[in-house]
Amino acid sequence: MDDIRQASITFSGTLTREEFDEAVAATGMFRRVRWLIGVAAALMAALSLMPLAGGGPVNGVLLMLAAVYGVLGLFLPPLLTSRAFRADQAKGEKRATIDAAGFVVVRGGDELMRVPWRSISRSYETERVYVVTGRLGWKAGLVIVPKRLLAGAGEAELMGVLLETRVGRPKGRPA
Repeated sequence: MDDIRQASITFSGTLTREEFDEAVAATGMFRRVRWLIGVAAALMAALSLMPLAGGGPVNGVLLMLAAVYGVLGLFLPPLLTSRAFRADQAKGEKRATIDAAGFVVVRGGDELMRVPWRSISRSYETERVYVVTGRLGWKAGLVIVPKRLLAGAGEAELMGVLLETRVGRPKGRPA
């Protein structure tokens, strides 16, 4: 092929739970959520214990709220990931095309998403998936490309080269 940027890859299928979890982990989607919830819980716990220094009683309401936040920090990210996976599965099998314009995701003839290359800010590569993130207007986007669906001759390698050419070196590339 003369120019790698003119290549086109088309595939269809659905994600497995393992692929979805691997993509979410690679992008670190919920890392900040856990951190913010942890900071809020620690702050509330500290505020609830402040009256102890002056000989007063512990603020039970703030202490209980800190405990609730701590539990939320543990269980909210996996819960959100599960809900997102179920929502994706409910939509059924999708067909995607990656070409000079970017990514186009279609389901049953209806275009679900069109992501031009200029909207993509990062790419990630793991053992099983390629993941691209970016912004579509006000929304953050996540496109997951399972390597097992890139069944054509050299399509997985072509995908890696396309991402490197268009977005920059993928993060998390296996050695």
